[in-house]
Amino acid sequence: MPPVSAHLNGRVIRAVILDYGEVLSFPPPPETIAAMADLFHVGPGRFREFYYAERNAYDRGAISAEQYWNAIAKDAGTQLSTEQIVWLRRNDVEMWSNVNPAMLQWASLLREHGLQTAVVSNMHADMARSLRENLGWISEFQCFVLSVELGVAKPDARIFRHCLDCLQAAVSETLFIDDKPQNTRAAEELGIAGICANSPESIRERLQAAAWAGPLPGLDR
Repeated sequence: MPPVSAHLNGRVIRAVILDYGEVLSFPPPPETIAAMADLFHVGPGRFREFYYAERNAYDRGAISAEQYWNAIAKDAGTQLSTEQIVWLRRNDVEMWSNVNPAMLQWASLLREHGLQTAVVSNMHADMARSLRENLGWISEFQCFVLSVELGVAKPDARIFRHCLDCLQAAVSETLFIDDKPQNTRAAEELGIAGICANSPESIRERLQAAAWAGPLPGLDR
């Protein structure tokens, strides 16, 4: 029988919670970001600032897609047509839909070793709907927590507590992996072990640095 736990810095780990964007998925293609930025007449770096400044409310479902994109346009000092908003919404979903197979394989390997797996992601309604409709693998995770469906987004502690309740997992036996430090810090404040990384390679390096004893992403069994 496979072990039903792993270890991280001496802690027993029985559940692993993963972020979706830039952990389970690849980052958005630079050319898509550049094309979006052009609509707002700003550079890609400035566009990213506007994109994330308004994102939390959008991911919580507190504002609509039209309100979100128009808020970015206002920040950039421009206006959008209805057609441009439709294009932005479609491409915003497409650019986050490229899932990293290495991470799905690792999640599957964790489950084979007896660990529970879950996803906690900040995700707006367009993306959540696309994911639920098109990606059958999400049913393999014991819990799949999306901010728009809960009305709460990371780094709010309530989204982590909701996932822990779903998993019936102990805080001290749970690992959370995310690409944003404010989110891993929020999890750590609850007592969850946190790893901040955004690729299988960087996750593997940080796990090894934390004396991880268990399956590693991108390695043979």
